[in-house]
Amino acid sequence: MQTTVRKDSRAAFGPQILPRIGRLQLAGFGFVFALIWLDELVDLPHLLFGDPPTPVRLTEIAIESVGVLILAGVARLITSRILRRLAYLERFVVLCAWCRRVRLDNNWVTFEAFLGEHSAETSHGMCPTCEEKVTA
Repeated sequence: MQTTVRKDSRAAFGPQILPRIGRLQLAGFGFVFALIWLDELVDLPHLLFGDPPTPVRLTEIAIESVGVLILAGVARLITSRILRRLAYLERFVVLCAWCRRVRLDNNWVTFEAFLGEHSAETSHGMCPTCEEKVTA
């Protein structure tokens, strides 16, 4: 029975996704940052809803901007830690304890086929228990 193995099936959370998520986070927090500045400098509530005009308060802009920057840094740190953990967990190979087949997505392939497709180098050895059985 011949089973084919897809090479890219385990790369869902690899290092290539972190920059993409970082750019999305940057765009989102950049939008919030711009909205804070527009609200104070252009007085958006006055323009959009006809509220009474408010004076420009630079200290309020500064405090809100620092808060957004801190939140952006914390979000970036947490996201990078989560993605590193997912990439670490993806490296595990699920091996059937009975027949030694390897789970790859929804398919179970032979251990040898898995190693051949993933460019893994292997070596042979013998555990002490088996060595005792052979030499006895």
